[in-house]
Amino acid sequence: MSVPNESDFALIKIGDGEATETFTAICGIENVSINRTANTNDRFRRDCAKPGVPAVRRSRTTGKQMDITGTGGVDKASIADFEAALGIVGNYQIELYQYDGTDTGDLMGTFAGAFNMTSANMSLDANGDSSGEVTLASDGTWTWTAEA
Repeated sequence: MSVPNESDFALIKIGDGEATETFTAICGIENVSINRTANTNDRFRRDCAKPGVPAVRRSRTTGKQMDITGTGGVDKASIADFEAALGIVGNYQIELYQYDGTDTGDLMGTFAGAFNMTSANMSLDANGDSSGEVTLASDGTWTWTAEA
């Protein structure tokens, strides 16, 4: 039997914008969704030999995008960072890991690129768990680098 070699968790890291950029994990954000989308434009074409038959869809890719959503807790120290990053394009890394019994986990690979932080939300529940969410929208191309 063969099973997939899948990741168990991911970290979203934000760059500091310096010439030699340092990336720091967004503390508290524990759940990450990575959505890659091919945007399309549909057009319909009829078969010239059968003009009475309904046209069929032809799909043309017009662009690609990646959207990252991270949820979890909001570390008090991160609130000012979220305010500074909101609406600003910066460099991010999204690292995928497997649990391996160590403190850090086993890095499987990294998505990297410029992203715009389009939301930085907090839900503050006086009678339950509070939570936070950030959303990143790609701004240009991104890369995937698998670990050896």
